[in-house]
Amino acid sequence: MASLFGCQLAAATWMSWAAVNGRRRGWWIGAGVLLSLVALFFALATWGTSDITKLNHFFAIYPGGGTKGEPFWVLVGPLIVASPYRMAAVHGLVAAGYAAAPILLAWRWRALAWGGWWSLLICCSPMLRGFLQNAHTRQALALLLLLPLMLWAGRLVDPRRPVIAVGVIWSALVHTTFPINLLLSLSPLLMRDRATGSPINRWRLLLALGVLVTLVVVVAPRALEKMAAYAAVSFFNHYSVTRYVQRLQWTLALGVALTCWRRRLGAMQLLSCSLSRQLALFSLLFLLIQASVEWEWFPQLTFRFADGVGFFLLITYLAWIHRYQAYAFLLPALLFTLHYWLFERILNTETLACGANDSFLCIPDRWPWQVRY
Repeated sequence: MASLFGCQLAAATWMSWAAVNGRRRGWWIGAGVLLSLVALFFALATWGTSDITKLNHFFAIYPGGGTKGEPFWVLVGPLIVASPYRMAAVHGLVAAGYAAAPILLAWRWRALAWGGWWSLLICCSPMLRGFLQNAHTRQALALLLLLPLMLWAGRLVDPRRPVIAVGVIWSALVHTTFPINLLLSLSPLLMRDRATGSPINRWRLLLALGVLVTLVVVVAPRALEKMAAYAAVSFFNHYSVTRYVQRLQWTLALGVALTCWRRRLGAMQLLSCSLSRQLALFSLLFLLIQASVEWEWFPQLTFRFADGVGFFLLITYLAWIHRYQAYAFLLPALLFTLHYWLFERILNTETLACGANDSFLCIPDRWPWQVRY
């Protein structure tokens, strides 16, 4: 696994070199190699984790088992059963999707040299431990599909309308947290400047609102049922308040402070910048989730949304760094994330009880066709 991660570092380095030397084709080849390595890494590393094992067992009984209220998994059940290591392979693809998002943003923003490093910042982040390391695959995919909507809401990029629509409908079919994920993805609208320019097409707006309301009404009963079940138990994790997450937050804050000093940004300039307000919004939401976990204010509910808020926070942070052309000040957060990933996760494996209760990074001990579900 350390070797696979080393290859990912090499691919990111190659992408930077290709971008600086104007080798566009080489950059895309490097991106493809990096995404393939990420998919393989997470498929192998999560094959025995609890959520993956549970779903693999249910799929052995009948396709879509254990995913009540999430029809997408019923539809793709036969494909998952035919995949190597089943849901582990799906999780590898979802992780590659998270790696692809910052690469595509770097291409869209013409920051090609940083694409590979941004990708590793997302995939290796302790903020996404639940989604990527604990293999909360379904919720991770549901949130990833709403990224185009979040980018549109914050005016970070302008995705095509069909892409947004497909993402929203698909997300509603993937996980019952859709209503809250939808609110999170639309929250940047609260921080946007008042729209100017061309008038809004009212019919399209009404149609879009009708579709959203319909999706929420269809999903809401099952979502409320699931939320009530979660509220009745006392289980929650402390991933969002670990010292690694807190240190990452400090490095992100350092990058903001250095950028403000370098660009001479004052409080009024930040308040007048909609992107700065969006960054403050997601930072505040993440702090509130941390407070709820630390002081146990319904943590069995709130901890489940820490990864989603953290993902949108990191994406907004990348957009903010790009807005002010302060790429170098991302290095503290990037270096800390890579150090955490290599030394605290990959190389710090003496406590793993592989074969007993397999954890993240316990790689398969048999070939896919030898597994009995």
